[in-house]
Amino acid sequence: MRILLISSYYPPHFIGGWEQMVRDCSILFEERGHVTHVLTSTHGVDEPIEEGNVSRVLHPDSDVFHYDPIRELRHKQMLDENLKNTERVINEFKPDIVYVHLMYNMSRGVPWIAEQLMPGRVAYWIANDWPYAPDPHTAYWRDPAGNPVKRALKSLVGQIPIAAIKREHDRFKLRFKHVMCVSEAVMNSLNKEAGIPYDSLCVLNNGVETELFKPVDNSSYPEDELRVLYAGSVNEHKGVHTILEALHYLDEQGKVDKISLTIVGDGHPDYAVKLKKYVAEQRLEDKVTFYGRVPRAKMHEVIRDFNLLVFPSIWEEPLARMMQEGMSAGLTVLGTLTGGSGELLVEGETGLTFDKENSVQLANRLLELQADPALRQRLADNGRAEILKRFSMERMMDEMEERLTKILDEQPTPLSS
Repeated sequence: MRILLISSYYPPHFIGGWEQMVRDCSILFEERGHVTHVLTSTHGVDEPIEEGNVSRVLHPDSDVFHYDPIRELRHKQMLDENLKNTERVINEFKPDIVYVHLMYNMSRGVPWIAEQLMPGRVAYWIANDWPYAPDPHTAYWRDPAGNPVKRALKSLVGQIPIAAIKREHDRFKLRFKHVMCVSEAVMNSLNKEAGIPYDSLCVLNNGVETELFKPVDNSSYPEDELRVLYAGSVNEHKGVHTILEALHYLDEQGKVDKISLTIVGDGHPDYAVKLKKYVAEQRLEDKVTFYGRVPRAKMHEVIRDFNLLVFPSIWEEPLARMMQEGMSAGLTVLGTLTGGSGELLVEGETGLTFDKENSVQLANRLLELQADPALRQRLADNGRAEILKRFSMERMMDEMEERLTKILDEQPTPLSS
């Protein structure tokens, strides 16, 4: 197969784990004898560029963290360029199938053009709410400003760009004929919120490299020492502050001596500043390390130094890859059950749970795990077994190939003919 993968972001310039999955799929497809090309945005580069099998030519709708309303003046021009570049790449690469992954911060015109040129041959693999979430323009103009005067002006002026974006959405109605979802939670939300019928939806869980993320011998560490890891995007919806608040609660009780936390990843700079300020104010500097972003190729090495992964997410997680990697690597997992997390994290079986933003409950669960090394080991063993059974990368790719092949078998002659 000739497979064109489309994603708003693509490594090494990316925001979260899903974009890394796009790269992994591209590599694994190639290893299985397929030919791939990636169409992505200019995020992270100074200007549009073609590099190998990657076309970084699409304009994102806005900056990742800071919306610039002046940029809206160039929106139509950038949209036209995106449509032309999408058509150009499809005509030049001549794919058998187009595989759309992440479209957050990207006009729906991009997959819409693909649907027009490749009817019945556009498949979606969705791991978040982009089909129904507010676009950056609408979200900005509908968010009230703090200053009353600015709020009034924003409310008045904002009606123009909001109306323009609505017309754009009405123009680019997507068919969503073949949609794979990483979890049942995502599938149900797409049906309910985006109106995609169930006969167009199916579940295809993402996988993890079980041979790369595997348990190591940590017997040299004291049994009652909790070496806690948080890894992922450092943004408010991920709930990282909940862990810091739990450590502060334990510190006040004199029970934090043998507990340490390392935060791996980066995200919104304002949130990172807020977290570091809290650590300084609560005098937790000797308990908390901000490690920064780790290249995915190194993550399996970093994770070996820990025995507990805390996943405190607030938002409705699709199916967290980091949670999968932690379980695969033999870490005990303690997390919230938002979104699809409950399809992997089962209380008392594959890990322990706590309610989102409930720092006291999290603190008590930390003490529970600290006091019972046997419980930690049992949960870790069960988590690893669950990953091997249901979430291997090989299983994921087998199922993906099968589904894409079935789509092609049901469709007429492709564009490449």
